[in-house]
Amino acid sequence: MRKRQFLPVYVAMIALLAGCADVKDEANDAADQSSARPSAPAGRQSEPSGDGSRAWEPDDAMQRAERALEAASDSDARPELVDTGGAFVASGMDKKHQTSGDRPYLLGITCDTDGIGELTLTLSRGPQEQAYGVECGDPEADQFNIPAGQPFTARVDPVKDGNGLILWRLDTIARDAVEGCDDDIDGCDG
Repeated sequence: MRKRQFLPVYVAMIALLAGCADVKDEANDAADQSSARPSAPAGRQSEPSGDGSRAWEPDDAMQRAERALEAASDSDARPELVDTGGAFVASGMDKKHQTSGDRPYLLGITCDTDGIGELTLTLSRGPQEQAYGVECGDPEADQFNIPAGQPFTARVDPVKDGNGLILWRLDTIARDAVEGCDDDIDGCDG
């Protein structure tokens, strides 16, 4: 008789423990993906606007940004992934990259935001510094050529109360695949 009284308690405990294990697994999965996929901070989803358009959603924005990076990829350049990551525009981005070896580097960067049309990317190496506008929501990521050598820094200043994300990818590419300016940090004025 006493076993029957405790049966609901045992079932409830098992359900609670199983639920905690699932939450822990989800948290571990999210931590594994956090370097490339920023998670939405609480309260960051936009409310639908009164004009009937859809609200900005982080998951949809991430998919659009990933497609933009993929669209900019050129298999003829024989890219080799070095690093990738993401950030929310409210946090900005300040990332120092090592550029060893003899292959040139290609930085692809895109942003998807709720109402912010352009972010400023600043590339710097030593005393050299160049600022570029990155159009948010473009179907193809912006790309910047970086020669191998000393480390460089890619910075996007935070946008206070900004709602959106930045996604970037750094590859090495074949020397003959460099198009346009071969050093977007030093700049090419001609």
